[in-house]
Amino acid sequence: MAESRFAFIFAPELRERLLWFIKLRWLAVAGLVAASMVGPRIGMQSVWPSLFLVALFVAGYNLFFLNVFRVAEEHGQPYGNLRSCAIRQMVMDLLSLVVTVHFSGGLQSPLLPVFAFHMAIGTIMIATRIMYVLAAATSLGLLGLYMAEGKGLLAVHPVDPTRGMCGRACDLNLVALTVALFGIVYLTDSVTSRFKKRNIELYRTTGKLQERTTELQCLLDEIAELEQRKSHYMRISAHQLRSPLGTVQTTLSVLAKGYVDPASERGRRLLAGAIERVDGLLAIVNDLLELAKIREGRGRAPWSQSINVNQLLADIMDALEPLAAQQSVELVPDFEGVSILEWGIPPDLVNAFENLVQNAIKYSHQGGVVTVRLRATETSARVQVVDRGIGIPEAFRDQVLLEFVRAPNAKRHAPEGTGLGLAIVREVFEAHGGSVNVESEEGAGSTFTVELPLHFTPPEARKSLQLGNGSGYRPQTERAGGRPE
Repeated sequence: MAESRFAFIFAPELRERLLWFIKLRWLAVAGLVAASMVGPRIGMQSVWPSLFLVALFVAGYNLFFLNVFRVAEEHGQPYGNLRSCAIRQMVMDLLSLVVTVHFSGGLQSPLLPVFAFHMAIGTIMIATRIMYVLAAATSLGLLGLYMAEGKGLLAVHPVDPTRGMCGRACDLNLVALTVALFGIVYLTDSVTSRFKKRNIELYRTTGKLQERTTELQCLLDEIAELEQRKSHYMRISAHQLRSPLGTVQTTLSVLAKGYVDPASERGRRLLAGAIERVDGLLAIVNDLLELAKIREGRGRAPWSQSINVNQLLADIMDALEPLAAQQSVELVPDFEGVSILEWGIPPDLVNAFENLVQNAIKYSHQGGVVTVRLRATETSARVQVVDRGIGIPEAFRDQVLLEFVRAPNAKRHAPEGTGLGLAIVREVFEAHGGSVNVESEEGAGSTFTVELPLHFTPPEARKSLQLGNGSGYRPQTERAGGRPE
């Protein structure tokens, strides 16, 4: 059963044996021709032209099978077709051999051992049960030949005409040959089946090893990517912190050494600049801590149940309405359906959605429109924040969700910014089992699409449920607006 399921692994070996068998058959053709020529000179008158005609027949079907084999090689013939081809060749060879035996002495023929050779080779190439059938058919064919010769239906061609028929010896030859055919099939199968089983085990082991190697390579690639991102993250973080720290250090040094009077107008400007730089540093540090908190899953608010996304977005839009009015930007809600998340962290969700809406307002032109669109389905909440602002250049479109990435046009439009806001947004939604995607065109606006599954269960809650809530984990209960009671 296992061999049939894994038979395809023997296809390359079967191709080689079939090609070898085709080449070997040319030697048989040459031997038949030679025997037909030499036979009459040693008293075997029946071999000419009989064996010569058999040689032509063998050469003909050998050419046919050779052509079939070459065509099959070009089209990548599967194992099943190769096996059928091997069976057809074996049948033709045994038929030709029976005819050859008839003209070369019948059951006295010196070619009888060739049957054993064919049985052994066939068992290696073909399924054992088929070879038992061929052994039985060959034995019956020889029995029929012997009986037809004995009854005078076929002419007798003894090896030595002076001795006539072999009598009782032929009976014994037939019995011995029949036993030998089945015995050779059995013995050959007992040897080859072990190799086939070992090949199957080796294939299975190799397949598992390849799977493990592929998995290991994927893990190594992920680790390498994470290390690369970590290195990039640390390098950019150091750069973002070093520049303002250097400015503050220079300012304090100038004031401390008395080059500028702190009470003078210039001194006050230097102090104001230093304070502004320190405020920027604090913003970066706060965002870095927020990002680390989300990634590590420690120190954040607990997971809560039944988060109403509609109310949460409505509260955010109400809170940001004054900012939008200040920027002369219109906030437009577009909600269809009601989305309730089974689990969520309201402060993180508010922070993330608020960040997206704030960015849309910040990077919109005066008189622009920012649309917050919600589409509810049975399994997810799709939220889109759409603006008609400055957009994102194509070169930065795939990077804006990474740390410290700000497009040049964004820096010109709004110089302040840490470049960490969208990275925090991505981490928040991924922590909730969702995703965020960006579609944008420079000068035409941007669309940030958030997909949140409604039935996502966080690892903390999953472990608690598996333990029967015996771990001490208790979710908070939410009001409609997503705020804990």
